[in-house]
Amino acid sequence: MQLTKISPLCVRDDTGVYKMSNHIIKLAVGIEDLQHFYEIQQREIIDYHGSPAVPCWTRYKPKQADEILRSGGSIYRVIKNRIQCRHKILGFEIVDTDVKGKMCMIVQDAEMIETVHMPKRAFQGWRYLKQSDIPEDRGIYDGSNEAQDLSPEMEEELRAAGIL
Repeated sequence: MQLTKISPLCVRDDTGVYKMSNHIIKLAVGIEDLQHFYEIQQREIIDYHGSPAVPCWTRYKPKQADEILRSGGSIYRVIKNRIQCRHKILGFEIVDTDVKGKMCMIVQDAEMIETVHMPKRAFQGWRYLKQSDIPEDRGIYDGSNEAQDLSPEMEEELRAAGIL
């Protein structure tokens, strides 16, 4: 079955049926800002079946992994208590490591997509992300993007006031 991506929220299958994408969210611990995260990820790029990808390590593979892949799901990342970006998920691989035993490598597209920065409290591990909590995309982040004119806090206040 071929899926056509309509938006980060929705895909359409061969029969024309629209389906909601499944997504996960995970903290990016020890990261200062989006530029810092981008630089680290650029150093970690691997080849995954001929596509540039970046690994993200976690202990457990999501039970909905197949559905996440079928629906074109993404992993959204929280940096400094704000959802700031996402990557399309390319695959899930169980890897036996020397230090931590079996781990799940979430294989994510190397292309980083900046999102509207939204507040998110800290949590452990990863979580499924509700459709209602998905921020809008701002576009591809390539490390040369100009700094935002507004601070994330000011942008949040303006959105809450209905100005943005």
